[in-house]
Amino acid sequence: MEEGGLRVNSPHVIHETIEGEVIVINLASGNYYSVKGAGADIWDVIQSSPGIDANAITAEVGRRFDHASAAVEHEITAFLEQLRQEDLVAAADGAITGSNGMAVGNGGKPYEPPLLEKYTDMQDLVLLDPVHEVDSTGWPHPKPAET
Repeated sequence: MEEGGLRVNSPHVIHETIEGEVIVINLASGNYYSVKGAGADIWDVIQSSPGIDANAITAEVGRRFDHASAAVEHEITAFLEQLRQEDLVAAADGAITGSNGMAVGNGGKPYEPPLLEKYTDMQDLVLLDPVHEVDSTGWPHPKPAET
């Protein structure tokens, strides 16, 4: 994975957290995703701290759980790469850095590996939505008509 900070890839990506699960829609591809387990915490860290780097994400997620290991660090790194491959996150200007390694926290939450489930069954409907016909300021500002 490239070094540097990450941010949610808006305005192409929208998301909502519902009862610990993050629902993410990539408006450019029409795919939608379910983010569960530690993945929801990873997503929360990225969206609340745009520009945070992988080490800082790992350290912050470690503080939230009562479990830390090299395997967990590897799972987080692999999950971040999945997010990047699906264009759900993008490089940020500047980076918020953190320590190397995973901090063991007292969050007491049981650790569940990060999980990204991809759904493609509604691509056609998502891509038909007029939200795609907007300028760089996003919905509800339509693109100017080309002449």
